[in-house]
Parts: sequence; C-alpha cells; structure tokens
Amino acid sequence: MMRIILPSTFSLLLATNSLVANAQIKPNIILIYSDDHGWADLGAQGVNGDIHTPNLDKMAAEGIRFTHGYTSAPQSVPSRAGVLTGRYQQRFGVEENGMGPLPLTELTISERLKEVGYVSCQVGKWHLGTTSKVNGKRKKQDSESTELDVTTNFRPKDQGFDEYYCGALHTFQASHDLHGYKLTEENSQIKDHRFRCIWQADAGVQFINRHTSAPFFLYLAFFAPHVPLESPEPWFSQTDKNLPLKRRKALAMIAAMDDGIGKIRETLREQGLDKNTLIFFVGDNGAPLRNAWNGSINLPLVGEKGMLTDGGIRTPFLAVWPGMLPAGKVEHRAVSTLDVAATAVSIAGLKNKKNLDGVDLIPYLQVGNTEPIHDALYWRWRSQAAILMPPYKLIRLGPTEKYLFDTTTPEGEKETKNCITQYPKIAEQLEKKLMEWSASLPFPGLPRAKNDADERFYNEYVKGK
Repeated sequence: MMRIILPSTFSLLLATNSLVANAQIKPNIILIYSDDHGWADLGAQGVNGDIHTPNLDKMAAEGIRFTHGYTSAPQSVPSRAGVLTGRYQQRFGVEENGMGPLPLTELTISERLKEVGYVSCQVGKWHLGTTSKVNGKRKKQDSESTELDVTTNFRPKDQGFDEYYCGALHTFQASHDLHGYKLTEENSQIKDHRFRCIWQADAGVQFINRHTSAPFFLYLAFFAPHVPLESPEPWFSQTDKNLPLKRRKALAMIAAMDDGIGKIRETLREQGLDKNTLIFFVGDNGAPLRNAWNGSINLPLVGEKGMLTDGGIRTPFLAVWPGMLPAGKVEHRAVSTLDVAATAVSIAGLKNKKNLDGVDLIPYLQVGNTEPIHDALYWRWRSQAAILMPPYKLIRLGPTEKYLFDTTTPEGEKETKNCITQYPKIAEQLEKKLMEWSASLPFPGLPRAKNDADERFYNEYVKGK
C-alpha cells in the first residue's frame, strides 16, 4: 500500500548505581544518530565558523560534550549494530558493510527495555537488514542511499521496536502516519517529499506526543549529512555562497537536522518530559573526504570514514539529562557508543546486563568523579585493528605495519607522529592486549591480509609524516 501524506502541522530521577531507585518513575531515553558527520561539524567544538548548530550547541551547554567520543566502527552497518546492542559487533559477525543482517539472537536496547515496560520507536535509516542480491550473488550493503532498507524478518519490529518510520529518504515503512494515526497494514509505505530530516524529526515528535506517560526509547537515525547531498531550504540560502557547493549542502543538511533536534527537545519541554529524559547525540562514523566527500569535515583529526585513525571513528558526541548530569561539562575521557546501551539498561533499572561491552556512564559523569571510564577500547575492521589505552593508541594495518600515537600531544591528536620506536614497550603491551581481545572473538585473530583501499588511506594520511 502506498499512501501520500502531506506535511503535518505539527517524572523524576531514577536509578543509577549511585542513586536510589524509584521503580515507578523510569526515565525516557533518546538516541539520535547522525550519518557521516565529521567531528568538526558541531558549533560547540569551536573548529569551524561556518557551521550553524544552535540546538546541538545548547545541548552541549546544558549537558556534556565528549571530546573523545568513539564509535565502534568507521562504517555504517557495524557502527549501528554496535550502538544498538552495546556489544562489539565482531562478537556476532557484523564487522563490515555487507556482513549483515543484525542477528535476531542479539538483544537490542529496545528488546532489553521491553522487559521493564518501555515502548520503543525507530525513525530513519535502519541499514541492519539483509544484503541485497545481484544475479544470485550477495551485494555489499554499501549504497546506503536506497529509499527502503528493510527486508522481511530483519526489520525494526523484529528487533524489539514497537513503532517505526523506517527509511532513509522520501519513502518509508511505517507503523503510524505523520499525524500520529496507527496504520492498519503492517508494511504500509508512506511518501513524504519534504527534506528527509524534516519528516524524520516530525516522526520523532509524533512518537513522543503519543507516549507522554512513557517510559519510552526513541532511536532517531537522521540520514544526514550522508549523500545524496541536497539543498534544503531555508537552510541552504543561509550558507556562505563563497564556500564549495558540497560544503554548502552539507551545512544546510546539518542545520536542518539541528532544527529537527530543537523540535524534539521543545516537544519534551511542552510535555513536561525534558527533566525525565536522557538524550544522546552521536555520529555513526567520521566524514568521507576524498573522492566521496560529502561536504563534512573531521578537522583537526586526521583520516576519514574507513580508517581507525580518529578521523574515522571519533565523532560529535553529546549527552543531556537536566538535573541528573552536570551542565556545560566538557569530558575528555574516552567513551564509546557501546556505552549508550549499558547506560540505558542501568538507568531503566534492569538487573540483567549480560554480555554488554559498554559501561554505565552516569556514575562517571557526576561532579568529582575522575576515574578512567575505560581501561581500553578495541577495534577490528577490514585490514585494520586498533586499541586505545589512554594516552596511547596502537593501530595495526595488515599483517605487519604498526603505528603508536600519543593522543595527548598535538602530533598525536593529528595522528601523524608514529612513536613506536620511541616507546617499544608500550607498543608491545598494547599489542598483547589487542591480540587477547581479538582471540576472544568468534572469528579470532588480527587481520592478516592487506587491503588496497586501506593502504591508500594510510599512505595519504599517516605514512611518512
């Protein structure tokens, strides 16, 4: 069924490990995920004067901005599998695009929260279904710009989401229309010709308005600033005409997403839910920069989407929960997208935290807590593997190449000064831990084969600098 929908017009502290639980009042949880969004493209980072994100900047001012927030992969599918399960995606075989779907045996945030009465909704890009086939052969799930990316048995509803608006662009499968009315046919499709971030924000608003008595979990996956680039108005006309066209389009798309986030937060305030709602905003991976540049920027980080240097895996990362988290805090300790699920499970009062790789962030973010949040963070992707044990980060490329960076120095921050000969003992220690972690995975071991694309990336950004 195809329905044409015109644009619509459009509590409180709960338990953490360090706080007293109130079983009757559970916080709402919102995870907002941007797509190919470079670290620099958040006004609060203070890197670029051309970026305009007043609502996200307000989130940072009222909550916490993580300067070292990392995703679990430098690519869409594994990154999303990691954040929704709270587990290293290598544990269940979703290591790269094209290696889906997300197994139904894996528990998502929505499935875990259902145990304690949460209603959940997915909005926007999904990208965790089965790969398509061409001439009987599996095709890598890397186009990412298809209208619909849902297939039978691996849809949001099969992963614990009660409601959904599932699609990246203008056509999406939905449980409700954008006026909030439930659709009678399970696979109903809606067309909305407005810019993608507009209807995606509207869907989030409608879900919140339907569930003011909560508790709810909203996963809002904006498809921006990922290609195909568009020039949405009025945002595009507000960009600097002297900038490259791709940059102007990316800025306009990010501004539209930012306005949508403003609508989400305003709806929470109108409904009296803002002080009982924890919101995370995170990018899925760094921006692509070379031939596939989407107009977003990773500066001052070196590298891009597809690399385990910080430019590929360190993204905008915010959290806000008025009254529960400090306001205006800039957090320099390393955190991971895997922590979102662990934090959600903990504040919802769930006792079963089995198999989660992240940690509950709330106790660490209280004033005065300076303990390290993670002993180490790990990555394995294509021909690359890495471990971060602050302040050092070790990257393995293929079977033999190794890089050690001191992330506390300007050179280390830019990932260009390989100090492995200077600190061989530290490199040895990190490599041993990386090997131990990799040996624990279902497909154990570090990458042994070279990859031409990875070699080109490191030749351009790292080697010889």
